[in-house]
Amino acid sequence: MAFWRGLLSTSASVLTVMVASAAATSAAEPGRGQVFHSILQRYLDQEDLNGGVLLVSAPHHREVAALGFADDRTNTRITADSRFYVASVGKMVTATTALQLVEEGALSLDAPVLGLVGSVPDIAKLPNVGKANVEQLLNHSSGIADYLTDKFSEDFHANPTRLTAARVLPYAYKEKPPGQTGKVHEYSNSNYVLLGDIIAKADGGSFEESIRRRVLKRAGMDNTTVGADPKDRTLAHGYADLEETGENQDVSRYAWNSPLGDGPLVTTADDLERFLFALFRDGKLLKPATLARMTAPSKLEAEYGLGVELGHDRWGDWYGHSGLEDGFEAETRYYPGRKAVLVVMVNGNTESEKSILDRAAAALFRATSGDTRK
Repeated sequence: MAFWRGLLSTSASVLTVMVASAAATSAAEPGRGQVFHSILQRYLDQEDLNGGVLLVSAPHHREVAALGFADDRTNTRITADSRFYVASVGKMVTATTALQLVEEGALSLDAPVLGLVGSVPDIAKLPNVGKANVEQLLNHSSGIADYLTDKFSEDFHANPTRLTAARVLPYAYKEKPPGQTGKVHEYSNSNYVLLGDIIAKADGGSFEESIRRRVLKRAGMDNTTVGADPKDRTLAHGYADLEETGENQDVSRYAWNSPLGDGPLVTTADDLERFLFALFRDGKLLKPATLARMTAPSKLEAEYGLGVELGHDRWGDWYGHSGLEDGFEAETRYYPGRKAVLVVMVNGNTESEKSILDRAAAALFRATSGDTRK
Protein backbone atom coordinates (compact mmCIF):
# COMPACT_ATOMS: atom_id res chain seq x y z
CA MET A 1 0.00 0.00 0.00
CA ALA A 2 2.88 2.38 0.68
CA PHE A 3 3.92 2.07 -2.95
CA TRP A 4 0.50 3.09 -4.23
CA ARG A 5 0.20 5.96 -1.73
CA GLY A 6 3.53 7.17 -3.06
CA LEU A 7 2.25 7.02 -6.60
CA LEU A 8 -0.88 8.98 -5.76
CA SER A 9 1.20 11.75 -4.23
CA THR A 10 3.35 12.21 -7.33
CA SER A 11 2.64 14.65 -10.10
CA ALA A 12 0.43 13.58 -12.97
CA SER A 13 3.32 13.75 -15.41
CA VAL A 14 5.54 11.42 -13.38
CA LEU A 15 2.65 9.01 -12.94
CA THR A 16 2.12 8.94 -16.68
CA VAL A 17 5.77 8.11 -17.29
CA MET A 18 5.73 5.30 -14.71
CA VAL A 19 2.57 3.72 -16.11
CA ALA A 20 3.97 3.91 -19.63
CA SER A 21 7.18 2.29 -18.45
CA ALA A 22 5.34 -0.54 -16.75
CA ALA A 23 3.28 -1.14 -19.87
CA ALA A 24 6.42 -1.28 -22.00
CA THR A 25 7.93 -3.82 -19.63
CA SER A 26 5.10 -6.25 -20.22
CA ALA A 27 2.55 -5.46 -22.88
CA ALA A 28 0.83 -8.76 -22.13
CA GLU A 29 0.23 -7.93 -18.45
CA PRO A 30 0.63 -4.27 -17.38
CA GLY A 31 1.44 -3.74 -13.74
CA ARG A 32 3.86 -6.66 -13.37
CA GLY A 33 6.89 -4.38 -13.31
CA GLN A 34 7.36 -4.66 -9.52
CA VAL A 35 6.98 -8.44 -9.16
CA PHE A 36 10.60 -9.42 -9.74
CA HIS A 37 11.88 -6.30 -8.01
CA SER A 38 9.97 -7.48 -4.93
CA ILE A 39 11.25 -11.03 -5.24
CA LEU A 40 14.84 -9.80 -5.39
CA GLN A 41 14.36 -7.34 -2.51
CA ARG A 42 12.89 -10.05 -0.29
CA TYR A 43 15.78 -12.38 -1.15
CA LEU A 44 18.42 -9.76 -0.37
CA ASP A 45 16.73 -8.93 2.93
CA GLN A 46 16.37 -12.58 3.96
CA GLU A 47 19.98 -13.42 3.11
CA ASP A 48 21.44 -10.10 4.32
CA LEU A 49 23.15 -9.41 1.00
CA ASN A 50 24.62 -6.16 -0.33
CA GLY A 51 22.77 -6.35 -3.61
CA GLY A 52 22.15 -8.21 -6.81
CA VAL A 53 20.57 -8.48 -10.24
CA LEU A 54 17.69 -10.74 -11.24
CA LEU A 55 16.86 -11.23 -14.93
CA VAL A 56 13.92 -13.14 -16.39
CA SER A 57 13.50 -13.40 -20.13
CA ALA A 58 10.70 -15.26 -21.91
CA PRO A 59 8.95 -14.70 -25.26
CA HIS A 60 6.23 -12.52 -23.70
CA HIS A 61 8.02 -10.94 -20.76
CA ARG A 62 11.51 -9.67 -20.00
CA GLU A 63 12.56 -7.86 -16.87
CA VAL A 64 15.78 -6.97 -15.08
CA ALA A 65 15.69 -5.99 -11.40
CA ALA A 66 18.82 -4.42 -9.89
CA LEU A 67 19.09 -3.49 -6.21
CA GLY A 68 21.65 -2.63 -3.55
CA PHE A 69 25.22 -1.41 -3.57
CA ALA A 70 28.05 -2.38 -5.90
CA ASP A 71 30.74 -0.67 -3.81
CA ASP A 72 30.29 0.22 -0.14
CA ARG A 73 33.29 2.52 -0.16
CA THR A 74 31.86 4.84 -2.82
CA ASN A 75 28.16 4.08 -2.24
CA THR A 76 27.87 3.12 -5.90
CA ARG A 77 24.54 1.47 -6.57
CA ILE A 78 24.06 -1.73 -8.55
CA THR A 79 22.47 -1.29 -11.98
CA ALA A 80 21.42 -3.70 -14.72
CA ASP A 81 24.86 -3.07 -16.27
CA SER A 82 26.88 -3.94 -13.17
CA ARG A 83 29.47 -6.66 -13.75
CA PHE A 84 29.72 -9.57 -11.31
CA TYR A 85 32.16 -12.42 -10.92
CA VAL A 86 30.05 -15.53 -11.60
CA ALA A 87 32.43 -18.31 -10.47
CA SER A 88 31.47 -21.76 -11.76
CA VAL A 89 28.79 -20.42 -14.10
CA GLY A 90 31.82 -19.88 -16.33
CA LYS A 91 32.34 -23.64 -16.58
CA MET A 92 29.65 -23.65 -19.29
CA VAL A 93 31.85 -21.36 -21.41
CA THR A 94 34.91 -23.54 -20.82
CA ALA A 95 32.94 -26.66 -21.75
CA THR A 96 31.50 -25.00 -24.87
CA THR A 97 34.97 -24.02 -26.03
CA ALA A 98 36.33 -27.52 -25.46
CA LEU A 99 33.41 -29.05 -27.36
CA GLN A 100 34.00 -26.73 -30.31
CA LEU A 101 37.54 -28.08 -30.49
CA VAL A 102 36.11 -31.60 -30.38
CA GLU A 103 33.84 -30.73 -33.31
CA GLU A 104 36.87 -29.50 -35.26
CA GLY A 105 38.93 -32.59 -34.49
CA ALA A 106 41.52 -30.69 -32.45
CA LEU A 107 40.43 -32.59 -29.33
CA SER A 108 38.75 -35.92 -28.68
CA LEU A 109 36.48 -36.74 -25.75
CA ASP A 110 38.26 -40.02 -25.19
CA ALA A 111 41.78 -38.57 -25.49
CA PRO A 112 44.01 -39.13 -22.41
CA VAL A 113 44.49 -35.93 -20.43
CA LEU A 114 48.18 -36.35 -19.59
CA GLY A 115 49.44 -35.81 -23.13
CA LEU A 116 47.27 -32.72 -23.68
CA VAL A 117 48.36 -30.49 -20.79
CA GLY A 118 50.62 -27.69 -21.91
CA SER A 119 51.94 -25.53 -19.07
CA VAL A 120 51.83 -27.34 -15.74
CA PRO A 121 55.15 -28.66 -14.39
CA ASP A 122 55.20 -32.14 -12.88
CA ILE A 123 51.57 -32.72 -13.88
CA ALA A 124 52.15 -36.48 -13.75
CA LYS A 125 52.23 -36.12 -9.94
CA LEU A 126 48.51 -35.35 -9.96
CA PRO A 127 46.76 -38.60 -8.95
CA ASN A 128 44.54 -40.09 -11.69
CA VAL A 129 45.61 -37.56 -14.32
CA GLY A 130 47.25 -40.38 -16.26
CA LYS A 131 44.01 -42.38 -16.31
CA ALA A 132 41.44 -39.65 -17.08
CA ASN A 133 40.21 -38.49 -20.48
CA VAL A 134 38.68 -35.22 -21.68
CA GLU A 135 35.08 -36.34 -21.24
CA GLN A 136 35.77 -37.31 -17.64
CA LEU A 137 37.10 -33.83 -16.94
CA LEU A 138 33.92 -32.34 -18.43
CA ASN A 139 31.53 -34.49 -16.40
CA HIS A 140 33.60 -34.68 -13.18
CA SER A 141 34.21 -38.42 -13.28
CA SER A 142 38.01 -38.12 -13.53
CA GLY A 143 38.71 -39.02 -9.92
CA ILE A 144 41.05 -35.99 -9.71
CA ALA A 145 41.06 -34.14 -6.39
CA ASP A 146 40.10 -30.48 -6.05
CA TYR A 147 42.90 -27.95 -5.71
CA LEU A 148 40.65 -25.74 -3.55
CA THR A 149 42.12 -26.83 -0.24
CA ASP A 150 42.53 -24.92 3.01
CA LYS A 151 46.22 -24.54 2.24
CA PHE A 152 45.46 -23.05 -1.18
CA SER A 153 43.02 -20.54 0.35
CA GLU A 154 45.53 -19.57 3.03
CA ASP A 155 48.29 -19.00 0.49
CA PHE A 156 46.09 -17.20 -2.02
CA HIS A 157 44.70 -14.81 0.58
CA ALA A 158 48.25 -14.02 1.61
CA ASN A 159 49.25 -13.37 -2.01
CA PRO A 160 46.19 -12.63 -4.19
CA THR A 161 47.96 -12.24 -7.51
CA ARG A 162 46.61 -13.53 -10.82
CA LEU A 163 46.24 -17.30 -10.79
CA THR A 164 47.66 -19.76 -13.31
CA ALA A 165 47.14 -23.49 -13.79
CA ALA A 166 50.77 -24.05 -12.84
CA ARG A 167 50.22 -22.23 -9.55
CA VAL A 168 47.01 -23.90 -8.41
CA LEU A 169 47.11 -27.53 -9.53
CA PRO A 170 50.08 -28.59 -7.32
CA TYR A 171 47.78 -28.10 -4.31
CA ALA A 172 45.94 -31.24 -5.50
CA TYR A 173 49.09 -33.34 -5.95
CA LYS A 174 49.07 -34.70 -2.40
CA GLU A 175 45.31 -34.83 -1.96
CA LYS A 176 43.58 -38.18 -1.75
CA PRO A 177 41.65 -38.93 -4.96
CA PRO A 178 37.87 -39.06 -4.48
CA GLY A 179 37.69 -42.45 -6.20
CA GLN A 180 38.63 -44.41 -9.29
CA THR A 181 38.60 -42.68 -12.65
CA GLY A 182 35.32 -43.34 -14.43
CA LYS A 183 33.78 -44.91 -11.33
CA VAL A 184 32.86 -41.86 -9.28
CA HIS A 185 31.24 -38.46 -9.84
CA GLU A 186 33.02 -35.90 -7.69
CA TYR A 187 32.80 -32.21 -8.55
CA SER A 188 36.36 -30.89 -8.80
CA ASN A 189 37.54 -27.48 -9.96
CA SER A 190 40.84 -29.07 -10.95
CA ASN A 191 39.03 -30.70 -13.89
CA TYR A 192 38.21 -27.33 -15.42
CA VAL A 193 41.59 -25.78 -14.68
CA LEU A 194 43.03 -28.66 -16.69
CA LEU A 195 40.50 -28.07 -19.46
CA GLY A 196 41.51 -24.41 -19.68
CA ASP A 197 45.15 -25.40 -20.08
CA ILE A 198 44.27 -28.09 -22.63
CA ILE A 199 42.17 -25.62 -24.64
CA ALA A 200 45.06 -23.14 -24.80
CA LYS A 201 47.48 -25.78 -26.10
CA ALA A 202 45.02 -27.28 -28.60
CA ASP A 203 44.01 -23.87 -29.93
CA GLY A 204 47.55 -22.52 -30.18
CA GLY A 205 47.11 -19.48 -27.94
CA SER A 206 45.88 -18.53 -24.51
CA PHE A 207 42.75 -19.78 -22.80
CA GLU A 208 41.41 -16.22 -22.63
CA GLU A 209 41.92 -15.71 -26.37
CA SER A 210 40.11 -18.96 -27.12
CA ILE A 211 36.98 -18.27 -25.13
CA ARG A 212 36.84 -14.67 -26.29
CA ARG A 213 37.02 -15.61 -29.96
CA ARG A 214 34.97 -18.78 -29.82
CA VAL A 215 32.24 -17.86 -27.32
CA LEU A 216 32.15 -14.27 -26.11
CA LYS A 217 32.39 -12.70 -29.56
CA ARG A 218 29.98 -15.13 -31.21
CA ALA A 219 27.40 -14.68 -28.47
CA GLY A 220 27.73 -10.88 -28.43
CA MET A 221 29.03 -10.78 -24.85
CA ASP A 222 30.72 -7.41 -25.18
CA ASN A 223 30.62 -6.62 -21.45
CA THR A 224 32.30 -9.83 -20.31
CA THR A 225 35.96 -10.17 -19.34
CA VAL A 226 38.27 -12.90 -18.09
CA GLY A 227 39.21 -11.62 -14.67
CA ALA A 228 38.84 -7.90 -14.01
CA ASP A 229 40.70 -4.64 -13.49
CA PRO A 230 39.93 -3.33 -9.96
CA LYS A 231 39.75 0.21 -11.38
CA ASP A 232 36.74 -0.70 -13.52
CA ARG A 233 33.80 1.30 -12.17
CA THR A 234 31.21 -1.10 -13.59
CA LEU A 235 32.26 -3.84 -11.17
CA ALA A 236 30.13 -5.10 -8.32
CA HIS A 237 32.45 -5.67 -5.38
CA GLY A 238 32.07 -8.90 -3.40
CA TYR A 239 31.67 -8.96 0.37
CA ALA A 240 32.27 -11.79 2.85
CA ASP A 241 33.35 -12.32 6.46
CA LEU A 242 36.50 -14.35 5.81
CA GLU A 243 38.05 -13.53 9.18
CA GLU A 244 34.82 -14.41 11.06
CA THR A 245 34.81 -11.06 12.83
CA GLY A 246 31.11 -10.46 12.31
CA GLU A 247 31.84 -7.81 9.68
CA ASN A 248 31.92 -8.33 5.92
CA GLN A 249 35.03 -7.22 4.05
CA ASP A 250 35.62 -6.43 0.39
CA VAL A 251 37.08 -9.70 -0.94
CA SER A 252 36.72 -8.93 -4.65
CA ARG A 253 40.40 -9.10 -5.52
CA TYR A 254 40.47 -12.85 -4.97
CA ALA A 255 37.72 -13.45 -7.52
CA TRP A 256 39.04 -10.93 -10.02
CA ASN A 257 42.43 -12.67 -10.01
CA SER A 258 40.91 -16.05 -10.92
CA PRO A 259 40.88 -16.31 -14.74
CA LEU A 260 41.13 -20.10 -14.98
CA GLY A 261 38.83 -22.60 -16.65
CA ASP A 262 36.91 -23.35 -13.45
CA GLY A 263 35.53 -19.82 -13.13
CA PRO A 264 36.93 -17.21 -15.51
CA LEU A 265 34.12 -14.72 -16.13
CA VAL A 266 33.17 -11.28 -14.88
CA THR A 267 29.96 -10.39 -16.67
CA THR A 268 26.49 -8.85 -16.72
CA ALA A 269 23.05 -10.43 -16.55
CA ASP A 270 22.41 -9.31 -20.13
CA ASP A 271 25.54 -11.07 -21.37
CA LEU A 272 24.64 -14.29 -19.57
CA GLU A 273 21.24 -14.10 -21.24
CA ARG A 274 22.94 -13.71 -24.62
CA PHE A 275 25.17 -16.70 -23.91
CA LEU A 276 22.33 -18.99 -22.83
CA PHE A 277 20.22 -18.11 -25.85
CA ALA A 278 23.21 -18.43 -28.22
CA LEU A 279 24.07 -21.86 -26.83
CA PHE A 280 20.73 -23.49 -26.11
CA ARG A 281 18.20 -21.73 -28.34
CA ASP A 282 19.92 -20.27 -31.39
CA GLY A 283 22.57 -22.86 -32.24
CA LYS A 284 25.33 -20.26 -32.55
CA LEU A 285 27.96 -22.06 -30.52
CA LEU A 286 27.58 -25.83 -30.96
CA LYS A 287 26.13 -28.21 -33.51
CA PRO A 288 22.83 -29.91 -32.53
CA ALA A 289 24.44 -33.32 -32.00
CA THR A 290 27.16 -31.82 -29.78
CA LEU A 291 24.62 -29.84 -27.77
CA ALA A 292 22.58 -33.01 -27.28
CA ARG A 293 25.70 -34.72 -25.93
CA MET A 294 26.44 -31.77 -23.67
CA THR A 295 22.95 -31.80 -22.14
CA ALA A 296 22.62 -35.58 -21.78
CA PRO A 297 22.86 -36.85 -18.17
CA SER A 298 26.18 -38.37 -17.24
CA LYS A 299 26.22 -42.08 -16.43
CA LEU A 300 27.26 -41.40 -12.84
CA GLU A 301 25.21 -38.24 -12.19
CA ALA A 302 21.76 -37.63 -13.67
CA GLU A 303 21.90 -33.91 -12.80
CA TYR A 304 25.12 -33.11 -14.66
CA GLY A 305 26.09 -33.28 -18.33
CA LEU A 306 29.26 -31.92 -19.93
CA GLY A 307 29.78 -28.67 -18.05
CA VAL A 308 26.05 -28.17 -17.54
CA GLU A 309 23.78 -28.70 -14.55
CA LEU A 310 20.50 -30.44 -15.46
CA GLY A 311 17.29 -29.86 -13.55
CA HIS A 312 13.55 -30.40 -13.69
CA ASP A 313 10.67 -28.73 -11.90
CA ARG A 314 6.95 -28.28 -12.46
CA TRP A 315 7.74 -25.85 -15.29
CA GLY A 316 9.86 -28.32 -17.25
CA ASP A 317 13.47 -29.32 -17.83
CA TRP A 318 16.19 -26.72 -17.52
CA TYR A 319 19.93 -26.41 -18.26
CA GLY A 320 22.33 -24.06 -16.52
CA HIS A 321 24.96 -23.75 -13.83
CA SER A 322 25.44 -22.20 -10.42
CA GLY A 323 28.54 -20.51 -9.06
CA LEU A 324 29.85 -19.64 -5.60
CA GLU A 325 32.98 -17.86 -4.42
CA ASP A 326 33.72 -15.80 -1.34
CA GLY A 327 31.73 -12.59 -1.88
CA PHE A 328 29.82 -13.72 -4.97
CA GLU A 329 27.08 -16.13 -6.01
CA ALA A 330 25.31 -16.63 -9.33
CA GLU A 331 22.85 -19.03 -10.91
CA THR A 332 21.49 -19.45 -14.43
CA ARG A 333 18.75 -21.54 -16.04
CA TYR A 334 17.44 -22.05 -19.55
CA TYR A 335 14.04 -23.75 -19.95
CA PRO A 336 14.06 -25.17 -23.51
CA GLY A 337 10.34 -25.95 -23.50
CA ARG A 338 9.57 -22.30 -22.75
CA LYS A 339 12.56 -20.63 -24.42
CA ALA A 340 13.15 -18.75 -21.20
CA VAL A 341 16.27 -17.61 -19.36
CA LEU A 342 16.62 -16.82 -15.66
CA VAL A 343 19.75 -15.27 -14.16
CA VAL A 344 20.62 -14.10 -10.67
CA MET A 345 23.91 -12.59 -9.46
CA VAL A 346 24.64 -11.28 -5.95
CA ASN A 347 27.70 -9.77 -4.31
CA GLY A 348 27.57 -11.72 -1.08
CA ASN A 349 27.04 -15.24 0.20
CA THR A 350 23.76 -16.83 1.21
CA GLU A 351 22.82 -19.05 4.14
CA SER A 352 19.72 -20.70 2.69
CA GLU A 353 19.85 -23.57 0.21
CA LYS A 354 16.65 -22.37 -1.46
CA SER A 355 17.10 -20.87 -4.92
CA ILE A 356 15.59 -17.51 -5.76
CA LEU A 357 15.16 -18.83 -9.30
CA ASP A 358 12.48 -21.26 -8.08
CA ARG A 359 10.42 -18.29 -6.93
CA ALA A 360 11.21 -16.27 -10.05
CA ALA A 361 10.28 -19.16 -12.34
CA ALA A 362 6.96 -19.61 -10.56
CA ALA A 363 6.14 -15.91 -10.89
CA LEU A 364 7.14 -15.80 -14.56
CA PHE A 365 5.49 -18.98 -15.77
CA ARG A 366 2.29 -18.73 -13.75
CA ALA A 367 1.69 -15.31 -15.25
CA THR A 368 2.50 -16.30 -18.84
CA SER A 369 0.53 -19.55 -18.67
CA GLY A 370 -2.45 -18.29 -16.72
CA ASP A 371 -1.70 -20.73 -13.89
CA THR A 372 -2.65 -19.03 -10.60
CA ARG A 373 -1.97 -21.97 -8.27
CA LYS A 374 0.11 -21.25 -5.18
